[in-house]
Amino acid sequence: MKNLIKYTLIFVIGGIGLSSCEDLPTNFDAMTKDYDKNNSTYYVQFLNASASYETAIDEAGQPTNIVTTVGVALLGAPQSSDITVELAVDPASTLTSSMYTLSSSSITIPAGQTSGSVSLTAKADEMPEDEELNLVINMGAGVPAAPSANVLNYAMKRIKFCPLEDLNDLVGTWSGFDSWGYASHVVTALDGDNFVISGLNEEWMQDWWGEEIQEMVPAVVTMNPNGTLVIDRQYYLTTLWSGDPYRYEVAGSGKWDNCNKTLVIEYQIYYEGDTQDLGTSYGPAFVEEISLLQ
Repeated sequence: MKNLIKYTLIFVIGGIGLSSCEDLPTNFDAMTKDYDKNNSTYYVQFLNASASYETAIDEAGQPTNIVTTVGVALLGAPQSSDITVELAVDPASTLTSSMYTLSSSSITIPAGQTSGSVSLTAKADEMPEDEELNLVINMGAGVPAAPSANVLNYAMKRIKFCPLEDLNDLVGTWSGFDSWGYASHVVTALDGDNFVISGLNEEWMQDWWGEEIQEMVPAVVTMNPNGTLVIDRQYYLTTLWSGDPYRYEVAGSGKWDNCNKTLVIEYQIYYEGDTQDLGTSYGPAFVEEISLLQ
């Protein structure tokens, strides 16, 4: 009799529990009901709401536009109808309307999707050099905006670039240090139409590597109009160790800055014909960050 009463009570209580589950809305129900802008459990936020961008330089030495996107995402389940987010440019923006274009003044999150975006182009030719500008965009009224990401702020900058119209601008003696801590002994010159460099790796080779330099041939450097440089692999120097000569080759790449008169060169030193460079075999890659002595 006691067991019968116990089982009856369990059944009744379980039935009450089941009845409660049927009557009360679940969190899943709340999250999957359709979008209601007046009583919504859904939020919209900007994707990548804070970011910084800089122009680049093309192969001809001209500044390139900044091309990116402005995106929004739905926090919640996809909706059965489109959601439109109006974009309102904030008066605090210092990137003026003549300096950029948006492919649309609103973003649509299509039905069944959770995000949408439009294209943003900052016009390099319209922007002042070396000045950070901000584009601030607010979400328009009509959608439930997530408080933590309802304002977009993009910092845009056109980098200062001084074309290298005369290679003599970067000819001379350079100061600085390499990635191994050795002082630079770099000297650049013109050899006919070629821009050449010598002194790379001089201190490391004679001190850390312990070999006496017998010959160093200035390496030819290609100075590209877009601020990059390339050292194609070539014979560079001969050393003496334990009475035997050793020949080495150099290759590398980097950047030149004719405004600030600086060079950054990452390079490799190889035994002639070998495939493994010495720098990364024994420590950090060889990098020179140097400035032209005036």
